[in-house]
Amino acid sequence: MNRRTRLLLLLAVVATFVCPAVAFGLGTPVQPGSATAAGFLPSSGCACHAARVTEWSTSMHAKSIVDTVFLTKVGEAQAEAGDSVAIFCKRCHSPIGNMTGDPNASASQVAKEGVTCMFCHQVTGLIGVPGNVDQLVDASLIRRAQLTNPAAPHPAAYSKLHESAEFCGGCHNVNHPTNGVHLESTYAEWKAGPYAAEGTVCQDCHMSSAPGVIGPSTGTACQGGAQRDNIFAMSFVGANVGQGPAEASTALLKRAATVELDIPGIVAEGTSATVTVTVSNTGAGHYLPTGLTEVRQMWLSVYVEREDGGKTTLGERRFGTVMKDAKGAYPAEMWNAAGVQSDDRIPPRGSISASYSFTMPSTAERAKVVAALLYKSVPDDLAAKANVENPTTEMAVSSRTVFVSAAAKGTASGTAEPIESTGKPGSVLPFVAGAVVLVVIGVIVGLRGRAHKDKTSLT
Repeated sequence: MNRRTRLLLLLAVVATFVCPAVAFGLGTPVQPGSATAAGFLPSSGCACHAARVTEWSTSMHAKSIVDTVFLTKVGEAQAEAGDSVAIFCKRCHSPIGNMTGDPNASASQVAKEGVTCMFCHQVTGLIGVPGNVDQLVDASLIRRAQLTNPAAPHPAAYSKLHESAEFCGGCHNVNHPTNGVHLESTYAEWKAGPYAAEGTVCQDCHMSSAPGVIGPSTGTACQGGAQRDNIFAMSFVGANVGQGPAEASTALLKRAATVELDIPGIVAEGTSATVTVTVSNTGAGHYLPTGLTEVRQMWLSVYVEREDGGKTTLGERRFGTVMKDAKGAYPAEMWNAAGVQSDDRIPPRGSISASYSFTMPSTAERAKVVAALLYKSVPDDLAAKANVENPTTEMAVSSRTVFVSAAAKGTASGTAEPIESTGKPGSVLPFVAGAVVLVVIGVIVGLRGRAHKDKTSLT
């Protein structure tokens, strides 16, 4: 082995460990001028995969560069910080547009489709740690996926990268381009959590056949294709109830967390008790919320439903990240972010508890205490600017009815507490109560005598 061969071998070994891109393949970075539109096909060119294209068409991937919420926010960033910020954001929302020198995705259909079929299926590797659209792309129309033996009428190849969370992390980790502050860290949250250790990856939850189903399903990749047991849906379901597939997004959110409420069952009129509420991340492999968490809205609302139908708020807690700028002022917009002021979110399989004070309303026999975990994709003011609906999703809820006394609780359950005699003339209650007591005593004595007799006969 000559010196040149040894050097090349050493570089290959080092590159395999240092740069995952070499381990997974070679390609072109997502940079302006690195490809032409002819190197990609629009979704209309994937007719054999019509069912998968339909799934993709409802996703935020398909809407990424035309979503009015995104465009509204990017417009604000561009007005304040200049064109470079807008181009940085659009690089992820239309990577093909960026590669073909069309950052506004106006020159070609494939660029207008945002994160479209051919971009993902032509990714060959990553440059270093996943993040900031660090994918390598081979714009040669070779489709790559998790299928080990693709049988297709077009060039196709197996890709181990497509089975990994790192594939998703290329876009779902976003760091500030000048100071490196984490703006979105969904991949990093997963990587440091229990799901990564157990081998559950992003695709298992967000590309399964239905919310709550973990992993791929049996099916076909295309019309007339072979049955396979590792087929993923191209739905990419997330938490965009207002902009994405509402039903599937709602179902996913409802499986993400649980709420537990603890309060004494009896609280006397005019007295106070402590309400303890515990919110647990039981279904997400990343933090709740995740993504652009200064935009996502997730909050706990604790309130009392009175007998008259009104509500009294006991407290509220909001979960999310607050960014600060270089001078320490907060909250800061993401393009001005220089650090994290606070991060009040729930890690995978983690819990956060909060306590609130409850006072039993006057003249009430009971009250219903409710703790609800609620979610909105974006703040109301941003939704209004973007002219989109912004529904509130109830992710999880817990309630407890509190009574003013044991007697009130017994009456509500249909098993009234013993009524104390008033001793008033003509009242039959003392006699009824006495008769009941005598009957009970007689039954007990009879049972004991029978038991004694049975025991004697056995001995």
